[in-house]
Amino acid sequence: MKTIRIFIASSSELKEDREKFKLFIGLENDRLVNKGIYLKLEQWEYFKDSISSTRLQDEYNEAIRKSDMVICLFYTKVGKYTAEEFYTAYEIFKAQGKPRIWTYFKNADIKMASIVKEDMISLFALKEKFGELGHFYTEYTSIDDLLVKYGRQLNMILPEYETSSDAEFVGKSKEDHSKQQTDEIENTFNDELTPRLLVAISNFNKKAAGFLEANSDWKENEALVKTAKRIIISEYVGVIGSQIRKLMSIGAEDFSESKMLRYLENCQITAIRGLQLVCYALISTLWDHQLAKKIEFSSSQNDVLIKFFRNAAEEDILGFTELLKHLLEIFSIRKLEFLISESSELLPKLQEGSGFLSACTQLNDLSQLLKSATFQLNDCLAAERNVATVLESLSFLAQYRMISINEIDYNQQRNDEEGLYLHNYTLLIGESLANDDSQSNVRRESSPVISHAVIIFKDNYRKNINLDPFIIDFNGLKLVGGSKICFYSHADTYDDLNLNYRFIEDNSKEFIRKSTNPKPNDSSLNVLNSWLSKKTNRIDMNFDKVYSLFFEAKKTLTGIEEESIEDMF
Repeated sequence: MKTIRIFIASSSELKEDREKFKLFIGLENDRLVNKGIYLKLEQWEYFKDSISSTRLQDEYNEAIRKSDMVICLFYTKVGKYTAEEFYTAYEIFKAQGKPRIWTYFKNADIKMASIVKEDMISLFALKEKFGELGHFYTEYTSIDDLLVKYGRQLNMILPEYETSSDAEFVGKSKEDHSKQQTDEIENTFNDELTPRLLVAISNFNKKAAGFLEANSDWKENEALVKTAKRIIISEYVGVIGSQIRKLMSIGAEDFSESKMLRYLENCQITAIRGLQLVCYALISTLWDHQLAKKIEFSSSQNDVLIKFFRNAAEEDILGFTELLKHLLEIFSIRKLEFLISESSELLPKLQEGSGFLSACTQLNDLSQLLKSATFQLNDCLAAERNVATVLESLSFLAQYRMISINEIDYNQQRNDEEGLYLHNYTLLIGESLANDDSQSNVRRESSPVISHAVIIFKDNYRKNINLDPFIIDFNGLKLVGGSKICFYSHADTYDDLNLNYRFIEDNSKEFIRKSTNPKPNDSSLNVLNSWLSKKTNRIDMNFDKVYSLFFEAKKTLTGIEEESIEDMF
């Protein structure tokens, strides 16, 4: 039996959440016993509340060192010891690669009378520190929400620990049993996806075309198959390549139920990201056209735009196919110029009865299988065929590149007549990982471009589509290293008007709210300069700009002003 030690750290205010988490772990153990796994929960209530030869906190820290996973929960305060437990886990992780660490911040109603100013300051300071460390945290609204989110994470990593019960090995070695499992289920994941995508992008990409021309028998050579996968991942435009990377990685794992679950989920997400990217590029360009010369939309076109900007929940695959169809019709009928002109070829594929729309429909229907957990291996193979169909139709994106432009500096040396603008940017490619500072580059130019923006381009990066505020680099806006690319999800139109985003690496949520820290008026330069000298103010300014841009786009394309709750008194 493999024991996995889970240490949970939190302040006393979250006692109820910890108790329910304990019940969740008990139910998981009932399910995992046949897989030879036992989850052992360590939390501070289990330690003897007595004087020891060392600080009691030292005993907690020693338990962390022996743990496989550490979960930190925060609500209205951090707590001296909870913070220490996180930093202890983080330092051990850097040194030995474990324990895995998850941090969750509870985002729920707070009684105003219970708020302590110092506690809230410590909470915000810790979040900022996480950004500097490159550690991503997740928010949860209730204990049920926490259990769903952590349950998904647990399912993703448990296959690493899975062992069969001893009874299954009677009379045979582990090697024999492993071979039997392999013989029973052949690992054919990505076998169809890889050749179809390689051929598709070879029509637009020289590297892929050259590889196919030089290696006609690549499918029979394991090393060349790996090379083919790397070409696909690196040559599809940034965010799509990163999604394909996850599909390739999951496909290479040993077979398990967890593998099937994650493969199906990522087939869905990959299709959504591809559709979103084209839609957001179209909306961004349409916004520019509308500012230059106002266009009158049909009632159905206007309705779909209003739905996009006012959605109070995340759109599904079919919602994006409907949006894409109307956007392409607007560009086609009005003969509007669009950088990604190849997307016009998608319009006939969005009609009823097409293979592309059928593939999107079937990928959308996976939600029911995932919800009921009734999926089988054949569902994974069907999903692979369908996502291949979608990506083949988007293969023209292999001509394009995406970059995240961060800070822009101006450099002029003494006696130089002219200076140069230094564009600090991150090239977004499928093989790059979030938070990797090594991907950062500097480009010297004689004139500036818009900073803190994610752009897509083909040949000349000055001829681009600015995807802000629909695709953003969360880390760039927070002025921390690495990139954290997030796709707009929905706006809480009927609630607090927060903008919700999805981080492409793990599909976790981020949101942007309008700050209560407005930038001072430009008329007083001293006041403005003093305000800008503080990093926290510049961060607020960056996120406020994203927020205001979204509502500017909404007003320009739908005529709807920023919605707010009226004061009834």
